[in-house]
Amino acid sequence: MSERRFSVASRPDRPTSGPPPVSPKPVQLRADYLRDNLLEEDEPADVLFETPSGTESPSQAAGHSEPDQYGLSRHRLVVAIDYGTTFTGVAYATPRFDDANLDEIEIVSNWGTKMGNHEKIPSIYSYSPAPNGEEQWGVDVTEDAVTMVNTMMELHVQDDKIDELELVLQVLNGTCNMDFENIKAQRGYPKYPVKSPNEVVTDFLSKVFQHLSNDLDHFGSHLRALMPVDIVITVPVQWSYQAKNSTIRAMTRAGFNEQSFPNLIDIIMVTEPEAAAIYTARHLKKDKKKEFLKTKEHFILCDAGGGTVDIVSYRVTQLEPTLELQQATIPTSERCGSAYINLNFKRWLRRVIGEENYRALDPNSSSQQISAHAMEGKEMRQVMKRFEGLKKAFPRDNRPLKLDLPGPLSELNIPRRVSQGELTISYHEMKEFFDPCVDTVLELIQNQILQVEQKNNRVKNVFLVGGFGESRYLQQELEESLTLRKIAMRHPEKAKAWTAVVQGAVIYGIEKARHRNTVFATTFTRSYGIVLNQPYSVRMHDGKDRFVDPLTERVQASRQINWLIHRGDLMSTHTIEKDITCSFGEHETRIFKLPVYTYIHDEDNEEKPDRFETGQHELEEVAKLNFDLSQVPFSDFESHRNSNTRQLFYTAYMKCMIFISEVGLEVQVLLNGHQLSSTKINCQAPKPTY
Repeated sequence: MSERRFSVASRPDRPTSGPPPVSPKPVQLRADYLRDNLLEEDEPADVLFETPSGTESPSQAAGHSEPDQYGLSRHRLVVAIDYGTTFTGVAYATPRFDDANLDEIEIVSNWGTKMGNHEKIPSIYSYSPAPNGEEQWGVDVTEDAVTMVNTMMELHVQDDKIDELELVLQVLNGTCNMDFENIKAQRGYPKYPVKSPNEVVTDFLSKVFQHLSNDLDHFGSHLRALMPVDIVITVPVQWSYQAKNSTIRAMTRAGFNEQSFPNLIDIIMVTEPEAAAIYTARHLKKDKKKEFLKTKEHFILCDAGGGTVDIVSYRVTQLEPTLELQQATIPTSERCGSAYINLNFKRWLRRVIGEENYRALDPNSSSQQISAHAMEGKEMRQVMKRFEGLKKAFPRDNRPLKLDLPGPLSELNIPRRVSQGELTISYHEMKEFFDPCVDTVLELIQNQILQVEQKNNRVKNVFLVGGFGESRYLQQELEESLTLRKIAMRHPEKAKAWTAVVQGAVIYGIEKARHRNTVFATTFTRSYGIVLNQPYSVRMHDGKDRFVDPLTERVQASRQINWLIHRGDLMSTHTIEKDITCSFGEHETRIFKLPVYTYIHDEDNEEKPDRFETGQHELEEVAKLNFDLSQVPFSDFESHRNSNTRQLFYTAYMKCMIFISEVGLEVQVLLNGHQLSSTKINCQAPKPTY
């Protein structure tokens, strides 16, 4: 059989009638294997599998049962995790029935001897040395530690091209543009950790799980092994599939899995505003001894957190015996939380004191964005801690605010701005830090009001929760805006507003059977991939796989295994699209095949092979796509000539589409929008990853 040559879509620079292929990169194939480079970035739809009312959850369908020994079938453990941009909270309950009691919810507050008792812990992690035994996470970090902040946002950056570019710039800055004098100056401790965003988040969540586990020790290991467990994970409203997938993978690797909870029933995902709405409405009713809501009435829930602000409207469908809500609008969300006020302040500070002084204050600063690998050193942490106090008190009055600069800038003098290290911030400048975020929140709420009114209804209440929701300035601006519309703004007391999301998530988990569209975070139990050739890289490939395609003259790495789906990935409705090409001579056969493989050793997910040559015995072929281009006219292909032999050859630009659903996979190969081949794969019954 003659050689087949395949590659990712890559066209010469010349006019074309249609849109250019996405991120073209040449690659080919020999023998019966497709030649592809590293596949282009996935573009999945942001939809999770929803279980209709009255149906079993995936784990129930798989045969999970609750133990009767010791009467434990009457109790179960519901754990909720609210992993946030700036703070993280964990709560749990052990209900006997499906009715939630607010008094039974326990919030984890013991984070260690040096942490203090707080209902939330800062989402901060450090890889700096800890000479005195500091934990290097939360609040227990050394003074000179370089801390990773805004870790949650690291899970979301890969879905934004601008964020990807920002990440590249951060890498260059973190490595000092490969200036080895800077590397030597670090004396063995790189200031830019060699960690992926997922690894940073997993390391942080591992600490969180450790202290949850300590809090659950009073149950005893035997009872913990027998007690049915549900885990509820909160996510922002507009959290992409990739971000949700990364969150689930980080959570399970950190310890929220079946190894830690042998009788784990379900992992559930709920949006932060829905969880907050459930808790806030019930808490205000109980606390104020007054029913703020009426049946068929509409209200808006604004969850203003550190990174994102999520807003959604609900319709009250039932008040007794338990509060039941129905989502009434399309949720809206923006990254305009309190962390962006900090960012506005940092940008202003950089301009005011100058780049050189700013670098002296924060030599680890690598970005003016909130994204992956954002870091803060000792002095900048001190500045931000002092600014946090000013931010919470604003606006007390219209007088200028004062902030002492630490360390190397304690003697700094700048006329009318800094005197002996004391920085002056005017009222109007402070307002400018807040206003972009506050204005966006007001616009989001206005959008929700219009959505409700378009359905011939009206909003009577707006509930404000979250850390940013404690801002008096935000409250004042929102009250003024809502008063004109005769809408009441309500918010729980400070401590309750801060933990509304995580407590609401516990309630949601307790009453999971009552929700009509509970989202179960089911996952693939096996990995799936295809074997392709890739452009050869000395860094990435084994030299034994290097070859030069005699037709296209490209240097390739033969038969590399490309894993499209990894065990533990969310088994949710979404689509992956790949641009591929195949190259062939004028008189060569145009009949091709593309096998789909699965990895047979499920327990060794991290040890999957990359080379088909040495890993083929660890693979099982589960499907094969056969497609024939012989009936396609040559005019539909792109023509080229070999520079040495002058032989004419053609390239076909195709798309490989992977459609994922709750029951399995469908893989298609398309040419100019026409299907060439399709195959379906029935995956094993999904279950929570571990």
